[in-house]
Amino acid sequence: MATKTTSKKSTAKKPSTAKTTNSRKKTTAKADMPILRRAKSASWMAIFESLAIGALGILLILNPNTMLKIVFYVVGIFLIIKGVYKILNYFAVHGKYDFYNNDLLYGVVALIFGVICVVLWEQLKEVIGIVVGVWMIYGALVRMNTAIKMHAAGIKEWFYVLLLSMVMMALGIYMIISMNLIVSLVGWIMVAAAVIGVLDDIIFIRHIDAVTQ
Repeated sequence: MATKTTSKKSTAKKPSTAKTTNSRKKTTAKADMPILRRAKSASWMAIFESLAIGALGILLILNPNTMLKIVFYVVGIFLIIKGVYKILNYFAVHGKYDFYNNDLLYGVVALIFGVICVVLWEQLKEVIGIVVGVWMIYGALVRMNTAIKMHAAGIKEWFYVLLLSMVMMALGIYMIISMNLIVSLVGWIMVAAAVIGVLDDIIFIRHIDAVTQ
């Protein structure tokens, strides 16, 4: 009789353990929701930015001389907005406790570069290839960091993100080295960079749940 009583008691404890486990999972899921929302919003913002850069590239191809000022202003404003967002996001998600969170560095660089584009556009228009090249290298570094996170999360597509990022960086370096590029060619390279950026971000969004866990 004693043996039967013990088995009943042990059986009665199992449902409470299962309930505790389920409640912990629900709590963890709720805690991850803000991070997931921020990651998704950042990814869609990156896609929107790439589309805008591609549109500016097309305008440079069609009308290279009159569009330079607009291109510098739009790129500068985008970088300022992105820089402020990255800096705020770094502190919002307590990035200082995350070794792999480089939002603060990226945010400061983007903010400084954006202000320079808006304030000194007349001086920079002669070296637009260098300006766009630096922007592309910056974007490539951000996406390489994303590829590293995807690899850490065990996502197979991380290599494609890394490969596309390396292509973007190569184009950026080429633009910096070839200082006398014609404006229309800069436009074509901006369009190519926009396509690469959109593809990278789409791959990331498809696996965003695994990366943010």
